[in-house]
Amino acid sequence: MSRTDVVPDTSRPPGRSRRTAWIASVAGAVVLLAGTFTYFNTNVLTPDRICHGWVTPVEAADAMGGGPGRVTARDGSDTTCVIHKANWLPGSADKHLELSTETEDTTFPFYSGVWEISAVRHVMTGGIPGAFDNYGGWALLPESCTEVVFGYAPQHPQPVLRAYGFGSEGEAAGIGPLLASAARAIISGPKGCAAAGVGEEPTRFLSTSGPRTTDFDKVCGIPGFRLAKMTGPKGQRVLERTSGSLKDGLYCDLSFEGDKEGPFDRLAVVNDAALVDILKSRKFDRVNCGGRPTVLAYDWGYADEAELARTGRPDAAGLAKAFSGAAREALHCE
Repeated sequence: MSRTDVVPDTSRPPGRSRRTAWIASVAGAVVLLAGTFTYFNTNVLTPDRICHGWVTPVEAADAMGGGPGRVTARDGSDTTCVIHKANWLPGSADKHLELSTETEDTTFPFYSGVWEISAVRHVMTGGIPGAFDNYGGWALLPESCTEVVFGYAPQHPQPVLRAYGFGSEGEAAGIGPLLASAARAIISGPKGCAAAGVGEEPTRFLSTSGPRTTDFDKVCGIPGFRLAKMTGPKGQRVLERTSGSLKDGLYCDLSFEGDKEGPFDRLAVVNDAALVDILKSRKFDRVNCGGRPTVLAYDWGYADEAELARTGRPDAAGLAKAFSGAAREALHCE
């Protein structure tokens, strides 16, 4: 080798080598953590639709409170599925929601004494009728879906889609849209069971009010609906909740403050076509309000004469007369 030949020095200082390795390891850890977070707290790589294709992961996540969390579903049978939302963040609990198609009698949801549609829940009307709260709810399916959903003709012919919150509070603002979307998917799915007019118009969501003291000169907010002053067995005031309006359909519950048995009377101005049809066999007033068939329904909680005298509650006939007369006049019904 001549004196003018230069051999490049390819060696690196030991400190620089260690620093480079440390930076690389940190970067790798960050990528790993980011990937772990993305996998366990988002719905990357999740199918576009889950639960027999009824809903999207986003709809399911919203129904369980929103926020980060990975959504998966396990189909238990052709008529049920369980949706699971896992959250990797510390202190965050996993959530579960079940969707299930079931059957009810033809008078559902107006079973005497146990209405499943009233102001204690938010009400769905229009395209898909139903009711829901933070813990679940139901959506009405057309009777044409019965054999399609179940594969046979069950004893009870009215199919219903239900959502169960498994005891964990969800988000009412998301449960209603989830039920409406899932019901539409069932109706228009591969098997198809659409009925004329069902699900064609948008579903409207009628929010329940908070409890308020009843004005006995304007019960349920209906002008002219007057009742004698009532008090509970222990002198409690009467509270009312309402969902909707006279125009959109009105649901009203009356209860004694603090009574754990729930409302003692439920009243409804029903103008949803599917629900009006369900009430066709009931002996409620059926009227035409602005060209719209309407049923003025009520569910009177039984009380003997002594209790009626003690509380001031009207009997069933008195309640029906006062309610129907005021609603007819307020709506200008024929």
